[in-house]
Amino acid sequence: MTKQSKQRVFLGESAVQVSGPGGGGEWVERDGERFYRITNYHRMPPFLMSVVSGYNHWLFISSTGGLTCGRRDPGNALFPYCTDDKIHDACETTGPKTVLLVSRGGRTILWQPFATGPIVYNFERNLYKNMPGNKLVFEEVNHDLGLAFTYTWTNGNRFGFIRKSQLINTGTSEVHVELLDGLRNLLPYGVNLEAQAEFSTLVDAYKQAEAVPGACAGIYTLSSILTDRAEPILADLDYHLVIEGGRPVAAADRGRETRTPGSPP
Repeated sequence: MTKQSKQRVFLGESAVQVSGPGGGGEWVERDGERFYRITNYHRMPPFLMSVVSGYNHWLFISSTGGLTCGRRDPGNALFPYCTDDKIHDACETTGPKTVLLVSRGGRTILWQPFATGPIVYNFERNLYKNMPGNKLVFEEVNHDLGLAFTYTWTNGNRFGFIRKSQLINTGTSEVHVELLDGLRNLLPYGVNLEAQAEFSTLVDAYKQAEAVPGACAGIYTLSSILTDRAEPILADLDYHLVIEGGRPVAAADRGRETRTPGSPP
């Protein structure tokens, strides 16, 4: 039996941090609405949640950030439809991804909110869900950088699934930020449950994405139908509202590539 070491551990030049206890919950007011907040939820075992809809949307999401969602049935999934254990593990390949280069005080620092792995920042993570159950908010407050990043999942009949991201400067000085924020492993139209289960590698090979010129939107399609029948190719459409000076980038991402801000598309 080995004695547990209490020496300080470093990742490069940064000391590995231990975040505070998790699992505390309370009702709070947020943007004029009542939410239930779970503090430092990442210290808890992963758990599955749903976001309800007044239309035909369904969305199941893990506390890790991995998710699956769609309209009507699994054959119309926007992200791969799978069991909850795979959704928990999919946080690094499917769903939201945010990367920031933060310049403050003459230094440029890389920050990836909600990333798994060793912790090198003093931060807290909070999870909020409103009383009707149709809004779910992920929040990471980075005390070292003086920044807070949140994203919200909700839905609407016209625009389908809606993700709203927000970056707040909680510090006392100006900061320059380069931001990459988006979604990975979106499924093109026509990938039914059978194709997801049996032809996932072929789907990865055939799926393609393109940015719509003059619009903040991306089109996700299959370059070939997964059948010999003569059928038209349809597409999924992804809309973006970007900050001034930003631009949308479409990529047929297989979920294992992380592109840093400033790198070519």
